Amino acid sequence: MGRRLVLLLVVLWITFVPSLPALAMGSSDLERQLASKQGIADLMPAFRDGQGQFRVPDPTKDPQAFLKAQQTLTILIDQAESQALNRLSPKELQRRMSGSPTRLPPVWRRSEIAVRTDGQAADCADSGPKCSAYGSASFLNTLEPVKGLERSFYRSVSSDGSVPALVYLQPTAVPSVSRILLAAANSAGVWIPAAYALGPPGGDAFLIVNNCLDLAQEENGALKPAAMLVAALQWVD
Repeated sequence: MGRRLVLLLVVLWITFVPSLPALAMGSSDLERQLASKQGIADLMPAFRDGQGQFRVPDPTKDPQAFLKAQQTLTILIDQAESQALNRLSPKELQRRMSGSPTRLPPVWRRSEIAVRTDGQAADCADSGPKCSAYGSASFLNTLEPVKGLERSFYRSVSSDGSVPALVYLQPTAVPSVSRILLAAANSAGVWIPAAYALGPPGGDAFLIVNNCLDLAQEENGALKPAAMLVAALQWVD
């Protein structure tokens, strides 16, 4: 009987162990992977190059692959936060929420697909293949902290001194994830939730995943009806 039991256990081990890695990732493992570039590369094949290193997907080469990667990463971040909220005690949740959001460094690059319409015809907002852009400077490079509200509120400052947009970061139940909101005065634009900034707890963000909705376009200092949708990833080298 004992030998039969041992053989049965061996058969079960051989049968089920190969499928365990996909099931074994706990919520803390997902949080850890979202905290670094290499962690995201290990988590998602779309975010790694041929050498296994972190690389942001390029929508100018494969727009559908880019959209799938951007959408999947957003859902994984949602999942990490949901798991944390279900796992943490009220005391631990309050402790995490009292932490500082990730800080926005000064130099960013963008990877995005943008389409716009004036109500009559739709066309590309980005001039690259399939309405996309990759590797060029992000408007986030114009951000500076709002005095007295550093790490939470930033303003976008143009060369003429005007302030066309504001950005707000808030901590979440996941230390490596900050929720990020944007409001643009020159386009009536907002970043549609959920938008996230990823970075090591308390450190500098290295990746932002966001979708943008614009409902107006500036013309001669006035806003006129228009619309633009953007699916984007923005990163720090």
